[in-house]
Amino acid sequence: MSPSKGLGVVKTGVICIVAYLVGVALSPHILPIDFLSSKLQHLAKSHVNASENGNVASAPAGSPTPNSPPVKLPKKQPREEPASPYEPSYKSIVGFDEGNDPFRGVDIVLHRNGEPDSCSRQEEVVSEEGEGDAPSLSPASLAILRAADKLKAGQKPLDQYTKYDVDSVLTHALAVGRDEKSLLQGQGYSCGPTWEEKDHYVDRAPHLKGKTISPMLKFCDMGVDRTTIQLDHGENVRVPEIQSLPCHFHTREGVRVTSLEQLAQIAREATVPAGECTEEERNNDGTCRTDGDAAVGGRRELHLYAVQVGRVFIFAPQYVGEIFELPHVKVPRDLPVWLEVISLQPRVFDVFNFFDRDESAAIVDKALKETSETHRMKRSSTGASGYNVNSQRTSENGFDTHGKVAQAVKRRCMNILGFDAYEESLTDGLQVLRYNKTTAYIPHLDWIDDYKKQQEHDFDSEHLGSNRFATILLYMSDLNESDGGETVFPHGWPPHQAEEDRVQFKDAKAALLKSGDVENVLVRDSWEEKMVVKCRSRLAIRPHSSRAVLFYSQNPDGTPDKDSLHGGCPVIHGEKWAANLWVWNAPRGGFPGSPTNMEVVKRNRASGKAPDDNQKKASFTNTQTDSRMMNAQLYFQDTFWGKLGFGDPVLNVNTYEGHQWNVKVGEKTVKTFVIDKKPKQVYTI
Repeated sequence: MSPSKGLGVVKTGVICIVAYLVGVALSPHILPIDFLSSKLQHLAKSHVNASENGNVASAPAGSPTPNSPPVKLPKKQPREEPASPYEPSYKSIVGFDEGNDPFRGVDIVLHRNGEPDSCSRQEEVVSEEGEGDAPSLSPASLAILRAADKLKAGQKPLDQYTKYDVDSVLTHALAVGRDEKSLLQGQGYSCGPTWEEKDHYVDRAPHLKGKTISPMLKFCDMGVDRTTIQLDHGENVRVPEIQSLPCHFHTREGVRVTSLEQLAQIAREATVPAGECTEEERNNDGTCRTDGDAAVGGRRELHLYAVQVGRVFIFAPQYVGEIFELPHVKVPRDLPVWLEVISLQPRVFDVFNFFDRDESAAIVDKALKETSETHRMKRSSTGASGYNVNSQRTSENGFDTHGKVAQAVKRRCMNILGFDAYEESLTDGLQVLRYNKTTAYIPHLDWIDDYKKQQEHDFDSEHLGSNRFATILLYMSDLNESDGGETVFPHGWPPHQAEEDRVQFKDAKAALLKSGDVENVLVRDSWEEKMVVKCRSRLAIRPHSSRAVLFYSQNPDGTPDKDSLHGGCPVIHGEKWAANLWVWNAPRGGFPGSPTNMEVVKRNRASGKAPDDNQKKASFTNTQTDSRMMNAQLYFQDTFWGKLGFGDPVLNVNTYEGHQWNVKVGEKTVKTFVIDKKPKQVYTI
């Protein structure tokens, strides 16, 4: 080979090497080396997405067939984008233990207030199992977060939620959701009002025109004519997007859900249902006995009871003998407290360990020592206005409104009934009763009847009024079977008694006369004798010391429960001591915020009638002469009323004889005032 040819080959080789090096250096910026594989992955991913959306086009000619080797895709990774800006704080609040959602594997089951059977349950969910494919959030968590995004335009942090925010968010999650699909089946369509509902305002709202509105929202918000106004009504937070008022939610045991953290803990404690069973097969808590046969991996159920805004929780018994354990209720010596169902109609419960013999003795002792005219022991009266003696109520009674034991019992009662905060205006004083031999009280309702609207206070609890809704009876004497003194419910029957074994009035009377138990004790054919007949044939509660019984005077919608008619049976031997506490569904008369019949008020004022002869006006003034009172505060019993320190204005209150007002400095009570008979009273410190 000639030198010139050899030189040409060398030149060509150098040029090729240089070109190769330049190509290697520039190729990532012009055409990626894995261009083909990335394109294939992109096309495959587009095909999968189209399949998930149901928009798969037919395969073009020449495309791989189902028998062709599939394109291998990378393993699907868990979602990295948060479902909501609040997701991190939500996980922190509800406590994602090792990344586990407390609502995973849990179905929410919803009941209307007071109903043992559920009205709806969580929409059927796909399996949440599988590695890599499982969502990081359960359907319940997603629904709650979507509602949180809507609440106040997503401007309220979750860690600042009040119980009213929780009510709103949970109502939205259950009944509204997103794109007309909520957590409940059919948006809770079967959880609508149990009363006749016409022309609800959400049906007329312009912003909801053409939208599907869940009937559950009309259950939660009963409308302007049926929503009782509670003292905290202004704190309610309207349901996002809908702007109706929300329900509040309780557990079967009456505990109100007040925070997301609490709701998550309740979810963790949810159990797997064991299916249908007979009463003999039930556990004490009402669940079916499984003997270890519960399905492995079964979904757990979180039962919530939706209570209408402005209404109060009512227990939902399913069968006689059912047990409701109440570990949240604290009593002396930390004994366990539970309810046992005595009757379904009327709703009557035994309350075990509600109070003890020491408290019983203290209540009786204080009643005997009371000297004020309105509170001392005297012949019992009836009616809504003033002191009215009834010939068919022959017991004696007195009131303890502010005693230490009475206050403890009242707070305990409110706790049992599902209130998360004590409110004095919802309770009467503790009424102490003494029945001597032959004394009794004819059957009556604790619900106060004022159908003719003659009173200034509005007692119409079905609509906007307030009335007694529950009673707890406390027995302080031991009476034997033949001693009488029972509390009888004439519309009820003895528990566990077969229908064919029920004794009719005529036969019961014949048996009583044959026994001779009331011979020379009661007048023949008197109302007292008829009472004894009913006491021996109908549902009757026999007293024994420290026994407590709960019954309801209202239905969940506020209508009076006529089956709660009850009376005090004549005492045949010995003496009976008892007490009762009435609890109202909203502030009772004489307290701020109590509902009034405005037409009656106008008529009375026009005729010159005073507002309420029993009501007293009191003023409290700090004279600034005692340095210890510099930071004084005024309390109605233990409820804060207002600042009464140096420079604070005079506090004027409407109150009643016997009410106790305390002046506190820090935690110490330094002065106590008890209201007397004078219509206007002035107190200074």
